[in-house]
Amino acid sequence: MTKEKIHHVSMKDVVFKADKKNPPVLTIDSGDVVVFECRDAFNQVIKRHEDLPINFDMERINPATGPVYINGAKPSDTLEVHILKIDVAEQGSCCIIPNFGYLAPEYPEPWTRIIPVKDGHAIFDENIRIPIDPFPGTLIVAPAEGSHGTLIPKEYGGNMDSKACKVGTTVYLPIFVEGALFGVGDVHAVQGDGEVCGTAVEIDAEVTIRFVVNKKKKIVRPQYETADYFMTTAWGETTDDAARIALKDMVDWLVAEKNLTKEEAYALCSCSVDMRISQLVDVTPGVRAVLPKRIFIK
Repeated sequence: MTKEKIHHVSMKDVVFKADKKNPPVLTIDSGDVVVFECRDAFNQVIKRHEDLPINFDMERINPATGPVYINGAKPSDTLEVHILKIDVAEQGSCCIIPNFGYLAPEYPEPWTRIIPVKDGHAIFDENIRIPIDPFPGTLIVAPAEGSHGTLIPKEYGGNMDSKACKVGTTVYLPIFVEGALFGVGDVHAVQGDGEVCGTAVEIDAEVTIRFVVNKKKKIVRPQYETADYFMTTAWGETTDDAARIALKDMVDWLVAEKNLTKEEAYALCSCSVDMRISQLVDVTPGVRAVLPKRIFIK
C-alpha cells in the first residue's frame, strides 16, 4: 500500500489576490494531503483589545495560504477539497468595522473583542462560552483571467464564509486554469449564518485538506457535500438573487443526478430543501441550498 503523502505550507506563503500568474509554493498530486498554516483574516494585526479595525491596508487583508498546484488539474475539471482537520489558535478576535456589516449605519464606531479559545469553547465573556465549530471562510482557485481579491466570493470560490465548509465536508470547486492554484484562509473558530457584523471569531489555524482532481464532475460554481447533505451555493447583488441561483443549481443537480423532471425537482426542493444564508456582508451576499440525502432510498 502506498503511504499517503502529507505536505505542509507555511503561513509565510500567502496571496491576497487570486491570479493564474501567482507562482505556486507547492506542487502535489491528486490524492495528496496538505496542512496549511493560515493567518487570520486581519493578517494578524488585531492582537489586543486596543487594536481597532481602522486604517487597514485593504490590499493586505484576508490572506490565503498558497497557492498550491495540483498535477493533472485542467480547466473544466472539478477540484474536490476534502476538509480533514482544523486546529485553531488559543486566541481570536471579533470586530465591528466602521461602514461594514449588515447594520453598518447603526454602528459607526470601531470595536474589538479579543476572544480566547479554551477547552473547545470561544470565551466571549465571563458568562458566554460558545462551542467552536471551525471552518475556513476562504477557499479559492485561480480565475481564468485577471487578478481578483480574495475578499469577494465568485464562481472560483473566494470568501464564501459558509460554515458548512467544516471538517467532514467536501467542497467542489470548478477549475479554470491548469493546476487549479488553490489557496485557503480566513478561518473562523465559530460563526453564525450571515456573519452579520462582518466578522466572526477570526483566528489563526492549521487546515488539513486532501485534494482529488475529478475529471467527470462538471460544475459552474462551488458545491458542498457531507455524509448527510448535498448543497449548492451562489452569490448575487442581493440575497434574493443568490437564492434563486442556488435553487436553480439544485434543480439542475436533481435532474442530472436523480433523473427527475424539472417540475419534480422544483417541487421536491419546496418539500425538502432548506435555503440558508451563508453571509450577508461581503458585497455579494451568499446563500446555500441544503438537500438531505436521507430522502433517497437509493
